[in-house]
Amino acid sequence: MSYLQEISRATPGYLVILLDQSFSMSYPFGAEAGTKANECAKAVNRVLREIVLACTDGDEIKNSCDVSVWGYGQIKQPVVNAFAAELAKQPVVTIQELTEHCLRVETVKRKVADGAGGLVEIDDQFPIWIESASVGETPMAEAFEMAATLVSEWIEAHPASFPPIVINITDGEANSLPLAKAAAEALTQLETKDGKTLLINAHISEAGESEIILPSSPEKLPQGDHYARFLFELSSELPPLMLERAAASGWNPSARAKGMVYKAKLETLIQLLEIGTKAEFRG
Repeated sequence: MSYLQEISRATPGYLVILLDQSFSMSYPFGAEAGTKANECAKAVNRVLREIVLACTDGDEIKNSCDVSVWGYGQIKQPVVNAFAAELAKQPVVTIQELTEHCLRVETVKRKVADGAGGLVEIDDQFPIWIESASVGETPMAEAFEMAATLVSEWIEAHPASFPPIVINITDGEANSLPLAKAAAEALTQLETKDGKTLLINAHISEAGESEIILPSSPEKLPQGDHYARFLFELSSELPPLMLERAAASGWNPSARAKGMVYKAKLETLIQLLEIGTKAEFRG
């Protein structure tokens, strides 16, 4: 395990988000939230916004990270580019392209410190790149295969970079567990000089069940839950920098914790995305 290469324009990073867009994503995500599809789209847009901000220095945009977002579950095509308009024409986009081609900018209310110990509500500009979708089944194997194709091509062009990070967000069981497992194993064998591709799995649930957060062994999983074990086996061990981020966020991961949450609530999903994508971007 290495995972020490800094992320910069000379050695950019690569983030691939795989977003379950099956029919079950149309169900509510908790009592006070919208549908799982809507809330996950918001979470992904939030991550993209944070990456753009991290790669922006005044008026200068630093192309320190490439991004792909693919949805799976559509009826006609099992895996589709989740970007729209101009960005949908490209399987991989740069930060500059993200900055120039959002679908729209929405105004949202946000509370910030007022400097006197209280909070004040302000209007915040929130760019939208990804729309929600929820139709079809759960072709996870095809999604992992698409990610492997993209990652392989990207690594060929960036062999010295920090390894690609693939984050899979899903609420249900893959159509074929054996095919999905084989595709995920092939994906995580792809490597740069700095380490193997990292696969992080975020399983979400609208139920009020106990969450499993960054388990380090199968014994931490619900007894007899074959799907939890399936996702555990697919997920990568988190490198030290991600373990440090998880600890800083209030979690207490073990040294060999896997990049996985199971039956996660919305807040946990957002926290995992931040742990998996936050980086120190350099020039």
